[in-house]
Amino acid sequence: MRDHLYLFFFMIHCSTGCILTDVHQTTVITAYTGGSVLLPCSCADPQSTADTFTWQFNTYRDRWIQVFEDEKFSGRRELFNEGSPNNLSLLISDLREEDQGYYKCKTEQLTYIQLRVKGCNLVQNRESWTVVTGYSGESVVLPCSCTELQAKPEQIRWEYYLVNNTYEEIYPNEKIELHKNRVKLLNQTTPGNLSLHISALTADHGGDYTCSVSSQLVSYRLQVEEKPHIQTVSLSTHQPSHQTQELTHQPSHQTQELTHQPSHQTQELTPPQHTPQYVFIILGVILSVLLLALLALIYWRCRGGRNVKKETSDDEELNQKQDDQDEVLYSAVVHVKRASTSAHTQSNPAEDTE
Repeated sequence: MRDHLYLFFFMIHCSTGCILTDVHQTTVITAYTGGSVLLPCSCADPQSTADTFTWQFNTYRDRWIQVFEDEKFSGRRELFNEGSPNNLSLLISDLREEDQGYYKCKTEQLTYIQLRVKGCNLVQNRESWTVVTGYSGESVVLPCSCTELQAKPEQIRWEYYLVNNTYEEIYPNEKIELHKNRVKLLNQTTPGNLSLHISALTADHGGDYTCSVSSQLVSYRLQVEEKPHIQTVSLSTHQPSHQTQELTHQPSHQTQELTHQPSHQTQELTPPQHTPQYVFIILGVILSVLLLALLALIYWRCRGGRNVKKETSDDEELNQKQDDQDEVLYSAVVHVKRASTSAHTQSNPAEDTE
């Protein structure tokens, strides 16, 4: 009895085949042009396999076509059921906007997937010109990008306007020798960034450029100028002292949108004023003169004091010598007087006797 029960369940399991995980449900998936997408479909039981299954595509026209029979999917479709028989998922690579629609995974049951494919819409899709300024010997970037940075356009072209009113492609094919080995996309890792980088600019690179994706177009006018140098302008009107003003051009690129004008001008930036350099030189000279005058005054006062002291010392020495001479003379006179008195006494003894 038990064996018959096992056999009954085994027959039920084999008869049911592959039971899909999301039966009669619609899964919405969003992808981007140029990328890949995986449309999931698998059996709920890992041990079960589908005897037959198909993937079908509907372009919203109520007409289902076989994915593996349509040429537009050739080389872009791949199944995952070789290593895992229960995995019926479909991988589509190099997506295009025309791949958008409904997909159906069909075995004994059905599951639906709605695929939405977002393409590249340029951020600045306009006919007006935008002016970009670059400097000789440096690099410049002409901006162009998709609103969805993950979306890669099916075709991107950068063209340069020639003198004879024609355009020549400079990316992806460099057909002009002037731009050879000088142009590249700014960021290769972001599919939606289509900005063009031009290096080693010369005056000949000035002109009109266009970035085109399908029927969308962005236009630029590149102006190449010489690299500016710092200039000093002297302003002395109605001012007691001269002042200088440094005019500095910014090296960063500035853009100006032009609408319905044949020629354009870039906006000048007024740089901040700086203290003139020669003012510091004048202040240094004045301070040096004052310092020298102060030192001269101190030297003069010290020298005058020494002269007065020397004069006083000389007078005192002279007076001392005079006093010494007077004392010697006085001593000599007293001595002579005393001697004279003694001689007189000895010469008249009689007078004394009398």
